[in-house]
Amino acid sequence: MSQNDHWTVASRPEAEVQPGNFTMETEETASPADGEFLAEVRWLVVTPPLRMALTSGGISRRPIPIGAKMRSTGLGRVVESRNPDYAVGDLVIGELGWQQFTISKGTGMRKVRPRLDLPESSLLHVLGAGGATAYFGMCEYARPRIGDTLVVSAAAGNVGSLVCQLGRLQGCRVVGIAGSAEKCQWLTKELGCAEAINYKADNVPERLQQACPRGIDIYFDNVGGEILDACLGLIAQGARVVLCGGTSQYNHDLDWYGPKNYFNLVYKQAEMTGFYVFNFSNRFEEAHSRLANLVASGELKYAEDVLEGIERAPEALIRVLTGANFGTQLVKVATH
Repeated sequence: MSQNDHWTVASRPEAEVQPGNFTMETEETASPADGEFLAEVRWLVVTPPLRMALTSGGISRRPIPIGAKMRSTGLGRVVESRNPDYAVGDLVIGELGWQQFTISKGTGMRKVRPRLDLPESSLLHVLGAGGATAYFGMCEYARPRIGDTLVVSAAAGNVGSLVCQLGRLQGCRVVGIAGSAEKCQWLTKELGCAEAINYKADNVPERLQQACPRGIDIYFDNVGGEILDACLGLIAQGARVVLCGGTSQYNHDLDWYGPKNYFNLVYKQAEMTGFYVFNFSNRFEEAHSRLANLVASGELKYAEDVLEGIERAPEALIRVLTGANFGTQLVKVATH
């Protein structure tokens, strides 16, 4: 019987997440009961909203209990099955957790197939929820027009980098906001952004005014906080503000910074809309088919930041919360 190394929540972070907030434990891997299957976890995708699961629990207000396994979306392969809907060898995506193996009845799981021309890890970002988020956020809410100025925060991340490129492909002038000179260079040299702002080194409000002299037609917000406020102060007539993430606020346990410039939405007759990507789950195939074709043609690029080994899962979360990652933060759990 295989061993299952897994991480549990050891304590609540007081502010920023620390390695000591987690404990690695080992247990015997169980065998599936009737109606269940055993999956080996191959990849985990680690995203900033996981921070809320440690204390506030986010919208659900149900944080992970102390001593319980840390949750995370991952890609697994069925290695033993007593569920007729899942065969050995099937790939599944769902809440697999920070562990090497998981038992499931299939609830909340979906079977997936990798494209032959793309690595299976792409199923966790550009062909996963991140890709769908960028696609539906742009198509349904941003509604780009040729000549629009599009500003994207966390522009070098999983969702933001795709939004930048989709906007450029649809005729927008794109301004990306990221957290390092290296990321900003990638945005302008590789992804086609007209300008990039380093929020850790630049005066963001001043640089936004310089980069957007005619105002912001679309702001795709992945961070919230003061950057959202600065962008609201510069929106153009009829602007669309798309609320996707709040990376700058996840350490605040729902005591979030409230934007002071929200009333500019009235003066500019603008829209500010939030959305939850899984409300579009019945259309994921549409999004992933179109995105896959763009990747295959070379029109859409992505970056992966891969850490190897389940022991590095806490490090992965700390990296995405501090902006140290470059591209989608993945943990490669299975090494074969």
